[in-house]
Amino acid sequence: MKKIHRKQKPIMTAAKLLLIMLTAVYPFFMTMMTGIGILSKSESYGSKITFCGAAFVISGAAMTTAAILCLFRKSRTNLLSMIIALPAFAVCMTTLHKLVSHAESAGWMGHGMYSAIPVADMYRQRIFPVILPFLLTLTIAAIQYFSYSAAEERREKKCRKSAPAPKIIDS
Repeated sequence: MKKIHRKQKPIMTAAKLLLIMLTAVYPFFMTMMTGIGILSKSESYGSKITFCGAAFVISGAAMTTAAILCLFRKSRTNLLSMIIALPAFAVCMTTLHKLVSHAESAGWMGHGMYSAIPVADMYRQRIFPVILPFLLTLTIAAIQYFSYSAAEERREKKCRKSAPAPKIIDS
């Protein structure tokens, strides 16, 4: 039986392009670079803040991986994408909360051209928008995983596995 390849709808293509752009900016660049910046100055911070930097790098890499996995139309990669994205987003938001509360309690202020801006606000503005690619990743992966064609493909594969083997010798 031949597989019927259905053409992807333009809205899904647009959503995937938007996901690529948002992922490049927020989880990949903002979150990971914030973490790398914290890790590069780890000797001036305590172990709690250094851990936050490492958590940002790991969660940013995991969310980027999840976004890349949901670009494919395979059921397994979409399921894996959702499984990776959920804990990565939770780690990112928990870490953001810890870092912002520490920055507010310590009264951190920016330097140079950012001297009038509290550091906690800068972290919020740079990392909180990670929610957009996260929601887009979950939406795209769920639509592709639960789509009719993907469900039909899984059913056919299951039927092929449980079908009796063809006879080798005719009696």
